[in-house]
Amino acid sequence: MLIFSLGITFTLFSIFLLTGQSSNKGSAINISGSLRMQSYVVALTVAEYATREQEQRTKAITRAVNEFERRLNSPGLVKAIPNKPNDSLRILYHEIYSDFYGMLKPMAEQVIENPSTEAKFLNYVPSFVSKVDKFVFDIEQSLAVQMTWLRIGLIATCILVPLLGAVFLIYFQRVFFLPLQALADVASAVRKGNFTVRSNYKKENELGVLAGSFNYMIEDLSRLYESLEEEVKRKTKDLDQRNKTVNLLFTLRSIFSSSPTLQGDTLAKALAELMHYIHGNRIALFLVSDDLDSYRLSTAYPQLNAKKEFLQNLKSQFSSANQNKLAEESGNYLRIQVKDASRLVGYLVIHFEETQEEPRDYRLFESVSEIFATALINARKREEGYRLALYEERSTIARELHDSIAQSLAFSKIQLTRLSLGLKEELPKEQLQEIVNELRTGVSTAYTQLREVLTAFRLKPTSADIRQSIHKLLEEFHERSGIEYNLKNDLLDFEINANKQVHLIHILKEALTNVEKHSRASKVNVSLSIDSDNFINVSIADNGKGLQPAEREKKGHFGLSIMEERAKALDAEINFLPNTPTGLIVNFRFRTAN
Repeated sequence: MLIFSLGITFTLFSIFLLTGQSSNKGSAINISGSLRMQSYVVALTVAEYATREQEQRTKAITRAVNEFERRLNSPGLVKAIPNKPNDSLRILYHEIYSDFYGMLKPMAEQVIENPSTEAKFLNYVPSFVSKVDKFVFDIEQSLAVQMTWLRIGLIATCILVPLLGAVFLIYFQRVFFLPLQALADVASAVRKGNFTVRSNYKKENELGVLAGSFNYMIEDLSRLYESLEEEVKRKTKDLDQRNKTVNLLFTLRSIFSSSPTLQGDTLAKALAELMHYIHGNRIALFLVSDDLDSYRLSTAYPQLNAKKEFLQNLKSQFSSANQNKLAEESGNYLRIQVKDASRLVGYLVIHFEETQEEPRDYRLFESVSEIFATALINARKREEGYRLALYEERSTIARELHDSIAQSLAFSKIQLTRLSLGLKEELPKEQLQEIVNELRTGVSTAYTQLREVLTAFRLKPTSADIRQSIHKLLEEFHERSGIEYNLKNDLLDFEINANKQVHLIHILKEALTNVEKHSRASKVNVSLSIDSDNFINVSIADNGKGLQPAEREKKGHFGLSIMEERAKALDAEINFLPNTPTGLIVNFRFRTAN
């Protein structure tokens, strides 16, 4: 390898030198040829500008002489001149150099000052150019000799390199390529996942070191691969656990959303899902009193046969009901607070057969606590809302009975007292008959009012769409009374909640009943619209005889007061206005559900 390398290096170095010199000679030929041309340029410039003004003559001749001087001293030309003092090229270059600075340049500068010396300068130029021609010819001959030696060196290299290359290729095949191929096979096996393969190359050289390092690398990769497999298994297990956690939380929310009032076995079903997830023995939900001084058992899964024993065990484990920790573990018991951001609702107590060594998932406990607390608090709010709605409806019924039937019954009671006194005093038959007639009128009025109240409270929308309910109400009114109607309804069902829909239907029904019984109208116009302030405007206008003040104050007629009570429930002000030219307009306005 050393002999081969030295031989190739020597040959290439020689070729490099010859090539470099040849390159310099080629550049020198170009520059020397340009010197010949520039000599003629200087001569022509002197001949052309000799008769012109001195300023123009100075610029032109100086520029031509400077350009010749630049080319004469250019590095490309100077490098091509051999360093030997007795070399013919160097001697000839010095002659040209001396003639330029000694004769040509001074004579050109003399022409600038004295144009009459132009002929002398032009006579000297041919002899100077002949020296330049000889210089160019000598450079070309030197380049030809160097190119000949360059061809000889290239031919020798082309012959020796393939021969030596074939010898060394056979050597490399045996010493390097076969061991490297064996290492490549080992690498391919490792890439396919086989970490049991090893290199058998044991020689004390670079390939032996590489093979040993390769074996160490395979062992490290094998250990790393095993650790990665364990990490993947751990991550997979963690991901499965997270998926189960998400499914649990989703299931709990679904259970509570399907039964928002927590009726039946809703809580027990939620506790069963939670216990199956955490693999407990039993689980119980305790609700805390408002003052947090006591708590009671609400639901357990599975059902507790010995509640007192469980409670005693619980009290021995957890002494205080008010704990700051979200989850507290004592023995085989785990207690989780059920609370939202503002209040503590209760505790989830879980009993395990054995103490768990793995750490608890407190993020899960926090989510479970929030879900149970939200469900319990919302259930309490719904029950409270239902209770308030029930009380309000009962108050409404009592108010309706008091405003209508109670007054009629009180009137009838007075008449019975009068009748009893009249019988004792033996009043004339005509007076007694008058009292009986008034009593009959009061009882009949009370009966009629009772039927009206029962009809009013049994009334409900027949459709989820308020538009259909109003249309059906008007159709029934038309079939019953024969009175024509015109409806303009711009409302949508979602713009009025269910409670307001009921009150609106009641007022419409009562207004239409008054039109049917008292107005003697032939047509009624009903209009429902919504303005830019989200207020609903309702108008019922008939063309009947209208409402006289005496009729409004007439005893035994409570339709107008019932409508006024319903309007208050809608937080609306109702007005009874005269229609033009005849009739009555019932108008009221209330805010939409939004």
